[in-house]
Amino acid sequence: MKIKDFAQKKRVSDRLRRIEGQIRGVIQMIEDEAGVKEIIQQLSAIRSAVGQAANEEIVCAFERVSEKKTSLSQEDFDEIRVFLKTVR
Repeated sequence: MKIKDFAQKKRVSDRLRRIEGQIRGVIQMIEDEAGVKEIIQQLSAIRSAVGQAANEEIVCAFERVSEKKTSLSQEDFDEIRVFLKTVR
C-alpha cells in the first residue's frame, strides 16, 4: 500500500520532520555534554513520536482497506498483521 491521501502524507511528513529536529537536538546535547537524564527524556520523546507516526500509517492502512470493502478478507488481515509486526 502507498500513501495516497495528501493530508495524511503531510501529517506524517510533518511529524517526521519534527522527529528529525529532535534527533539533531539530542546530538547537540550529547556534544555539549548534557546530563544523561535530559538526553534520555528526549530519546523517550523521540521514541513516542516515532510510534505515533507508525500508528498514523496503520490507521491510514485500515482506512484504505475499509474504503474498498464493507468486510475484510483474510488477505486484508494478513496485510494489517504485517503492519502491526513492523511496529513492535
